[in-house]
Amino acid sequence: MNTSLSATATDQSNTATVNGHPVDPAVERRRSRPVLWWAAFGSFWLAFMAFVLVRWITGPYFQRVPVGPSDPPLYMKVFLMTLQVTMIPAMAALVWWFAVRPWRRERTITLDGALTLAYCTLFFQDPLSNYFGPWITYNSWSFNRGSWVTSVPGWLSFGAPGATVVEPPMTIIGLYVVIMTIAVRIGVATLRWASARWPRLGRVGLALICWVAMFAFDVVFEGVVFMPLGVWTYAGGHFSIFADRYHAFPLHEAFLVGILLTAYSFLRFFLDDRGRTIVERGSERVRASPAGHGVIRALSIIGAVNMIFLVVYTLPHLFVGAHSRTWNDDIQKRSYFLDGICGAGTGRACPGPAVPLVRNDNSGGGGGSAYVGSDGTLRVPAGTVLPSQVPLDTGTG
Repeated sequence: MNTSLSATATDQSNTATVNGHPVDPAVERRRSRPVLWWAAFGSFWLAFMAFVLVRWITGPYFQRVPVGPSDPPLYMKVFLMTLQVTMIPAMAALVWWFAVRPWRRERTITLDGALTLAYCTLFFQDPLSNYFGPWITYNSWSFNRGSWVTSVPGWLSFGAPGATVVEPPMTIIGLYVVIMTIAVRIGVATLRWASARWPRLGRVGLALICWVAMFAFDVVFEGVVFMPLGVWTYAGGHFSIFADRYHAFPLHEAFLVGILLTAYSFLRFFLDDRGRTIVERGSERVRASPAGHGVIRALSIIGAVNMIFLVVYTLPHLFVGAHSRTWNDDIQKRSYFLDGICGAGTGRACPGPAVPLVRNDNSGGGGGSAYVGSDGTLRVPAGTVLPSQVPLDTGTG
């Protein structure tokens, strides 16, 4: 379906009408508010992304996190390099096919084009669940300039120039677009099949069937394929299969990703008679040019896709970052998975139930809270002054 995001035919007069009858402009504005709210959030999110990324690129954290003394095996290097060479071109091809090509041909942005553009923004949220404490790390052998995490306002996890959670841009930006495109198409096909197989099945039943398919997809994609090849780790995750290996895969990851992909599949599958998603409805009542309508609806899709990711994936996993399990030995012995944030040679103990959370000052010049060293002793960063103990008042009053 080539669902157009261009404006549908609308009344261009000053007074809106429905079936030839005038409609109160105030009522029209109320009916158009949902799409405007989503578009406003989409605009805000893009502005927030730009603020954080510019702050990162122009700040002290924009430098490579080194691999360290451990050398990844050849199969990891081959796979990591393959991803870095192919993911950006694959993303560009998908953007061309779903967004640019329809625009050049019809001067419209299709629904799939808007979704593809929205997927291009998801990389930004990838490391944000490390906000309170790190539990996800990437292989620092990949090309990197650290990541933007310490440029997020209020970021608490430890980070220093050259020692912070890594995000490999040549891999992760395009990988989100490719995987989301594939997964949502599988999800939509599952919903279409289930609807045809059981016509009376309600949306709850459809959601459960789709979730099972998406759960299985993520276990295979992440747990079986990508993680053994050394792209990333869920070092602090819980309820893991392969729990003692570097590719330990927490089942709560697949549980939440299953919900995430089901939500995206629902967004794409359930359209109204105009071919619009639920977040675009009311756009025909917005007074704007055809191009303006397209922009508003595209922004609403971007807003919805990021809000779903934030609520379903990022926020629940903040709890995991704050309650990390003890990182297993197979991860801690591989410096390329530690990103310089903990372990041997860093002076910092890796997260776990016995290690308190720290507060980073994000200045790039040291400071922050005291922390547990890799030898189990309390360490105080240079420039940090611990508070003195205030004696209790033993008198009355």
